[in-house]
Amino acid sequence: MMQSNTPSWFSRWYSLKKIGWFLKLLLLGAMLSYLYATIREKGESLQDVYQLLIERLNFNHLTELGMVVSLTPLNWACESRKWQLLAQKIEKISFLQSLKGVLAGLALGFLMPNNVGDAAGRVLSLQSSQRLTGVGAALLSNGLQFYVSLFFGTVGWVFFIGHQAALQHWPQLTLLGMLTSTLIFGIWLIIKRKSAENYLERFRWFRWIETYVDVIALYELIEIRRAFRWAVLRYGVFTLQFGLLLSIFDISLPVLPALACIFLVFFAKTLIPALNFLGDLGIREASSLYFFSFYEIAPTRIVAVTLTLWCINILLPVGIGAFWMLKMKWWRE
Repeated sequence: MMQSNTPSWFSRWYSLKKIGWFLKLLLLGAMLSYLYATIREKGESLQDVYQLLIERLNFNHLTELGMVVSLTPLNWACESRKWQLLAQKIEKISFLQSLKGVLAGLALGFLMPNNVGDAAGRVLSLQSSQRLTGVGAALLSNGLQFYVSLFFGTVGWVFFIGHQAALQHWPQLTLLGMLTSTLIFGIWLIIKRKSAENYLERFRWFRWIETYVDVIALYELIEIRRAFRWAVLRYGVFTLQFGLLLSIFDISLPVLPALACIFLVFFAKTLIPALNFLGDLGIREASSLYFFSFYEIAPTRIVAVTLTLWCINILLPVGIGAFWMLKMKWWRE
């Protein structure tokens, strides 16, 4: 009986995986086409993006560029501290061990669906025999970061609707209502997390994963608030990085419109599924072109900003994370 079911199950899983890859490649192709068409529409080319990178990333902007690069360790230090606090429910880990797990998860995110890879890297960094319960802690960590992005993304959307007449229609207002409702639901879910788990236990599919996620109900609100503060601080760090790069590439916008665009770009790349081996490359560029287009910013400058940010904040840490990932012990007795 077991032998007859296994091939059928594997076949269905493999087929779904192929469909998933096809959809992700289709999404990537659509984004790259949008980038190319938008740049060409303004009479510019990818060669112009390259020229901008050469012109701006030099000694004339060394101070600002140095600040952006120096903020990257702080960015991932905030995430590592957040993970260290949440991992305490499974085992006590050092900050360095937490940092290794976070960067290993970032590297695995290039090979696996983003949240799966991120959780795997963090869980692998734990030494406890019960480390698989760390899946729940990793999900809570990602959930808190998502909520921060959702909050500021909603603030940015409110600003856009208030200042862009083209967005003051029922689809955009409906989206605002959905975002606001999700924010309220998130608060309720954290407060009632134990009741929510009791409710989900009624469903058979939840019982299969309950062992890995029931740790979420064990956190006290004060522990969640501490981790949430680090999520907010991390969001502030990469917002500042984005702002500094706007200055380096000579993009002048008033503070509020610039912040609204940045908030919405980060929310878009958080909401849209990451493209495995490319991280969020393509998502950030496409969303940036859309939101900054309301202010007549040259597309090549926006693409140059987002590419630089991706290399500094993602590509470099991934290289470090891949090194640590290879040194990890993947199995425990």
